[in-house]
Amino acid sequence: MSPSVEPLSVQKLDELLAQSLGKDFQLKHLEWRPLTAPGENFGSVMLAITAVVTRANNKTETLNLVTKLPPTSTYLLELFNSPVTFKKELHFYSSMAKEFVNLQLECGINEQDLMILAPKFFGGRLGLKNPEKFDEQAAIVLENLKYNGYGTEDRIYGLDRKHTEFAIEELAKLHALTIALKTKKPQLYEKVAKIVLSEVLNDMTEKCVVDMIRKAQADIESIEEVKPYLERVNRTIEHGIQASRKLEIPEEPWATLVHNDFWVNNMMFRHNELGDLVDMKIVDFQLCLYDYGMKDLIFFLVSSANKEVLDNKLDDMLDLYYSCFVKVLKKLQVDTEKFSKQKYDEIVNRCAPVKFNQCMMMAQVIQAPRGIAPEMKDMKDKDVFMNVAGNDTYTKKLTQIVRLFDERGWLLK
Repeated sequence: MSPSVEPLSVQKLDELLAQSLGKDFQLKHLEWRPLTAPGENFGSVMLAITAVVTRANNKTETLNLVTKLPPTSTYLLELFNSPVTFKKELHFYSSMAKEFVNLQLECGINEQDLMILAPKFFGGRLGLKNPEKFDEQAAIVLENLKYNGYGTEDRIYGLDRKHTEFAIEELAKLHALTIALKTKKPQLYEKVAKIVLSEVLNDMTEKCVVDMIRKAQADIESIEEVKPYLERVNRTIEHGIQASRKLEIPEEPWATLVHNDFWVNNMMFRHNELGDLVDMKIVDFQLCLYDYGMKDLIFFLVSSANKEVLDNKLDDMLDLYYSCFVKVLKKLQVDTEKFSKQKYDEIVNRCAPVKFNQCMMMAQVIQAPRGIAPEMKDMKDKDVFMNVAGNDTYTKKLTQIVRLFDERGWLLK
């Protein structure tokens, strides 16, 4: 897309950048454009901004940025509970991500070996008039990963084994870093995590989620191949709905920061000039919760690994997560005696039925054909998420999910 000729919708961008650059700079030139196409991001407006700044020493620097703003649709603002989710994500980037780095340095990890899981944070606010009160000028400014060679993979096809393994390793790091921070710095953790891990659901969000689950349930019931599984499918669906309302407290010490939306579009990979995969960053921390990390893992694998991986390598992927998770805990000097493989396997099998609903309902979004979503400002109800009925790719995905859960014993009898 060409840079927009319209005025930038982000007011006082210089004040946001001053949070990381200091005050001794001047904005000399700005260009911007929408970062994502309709249908690729619903919870926020994403702008790609190129800012040319001059420092006090007269050196000129070009900053390639992404600025995240609240959605422009009143419906989406309430659906995503934006005043809460925006605050959560802002605090993750401004506080929690920084504490992850500090913790690693204190554990003796060299700077070149640091686990940096998220894009660089330049500045943010909840509102223009009051930086602690949400308004339409809430903003989070991050590095533009695309300019550093990062990109997303194909959400409809899914990730191959190499990318799936890399993402699992990064997810294990996120979960282990949170547990290490909680274990080694409990007071600091409580202060930082209180906002990042606050509850997200409101009445509209819960109703939309249940409606999407019911839509996927109806779609499953129309698939001839899965009719033998329907009784167990329906029982698992009801179990998942009830579990989401009870908010069961996870067992310690396994509870951690769960991303809660860890699928293809929320991770960006970087390859070197030879095509080798060398890094990955995680984005979109607005839905984080305090729960079992294995819930992230199950949803990621079912939603985002391609068919070949799910059919042939699922046990390997589950084992890989555990080994990476324990390895990082040891690196961060956390006692791993309580994190046994037997208990891990038990929790995976306990969490899986609860994640069935998210896997089903998100197939509607992930398998949606490209280019069919309306502009964000025109979104007025949940139907925008439920428009892929009859799509052969979507039907095959639902069938695959049901069969996989049946084979693993994850459908309730």
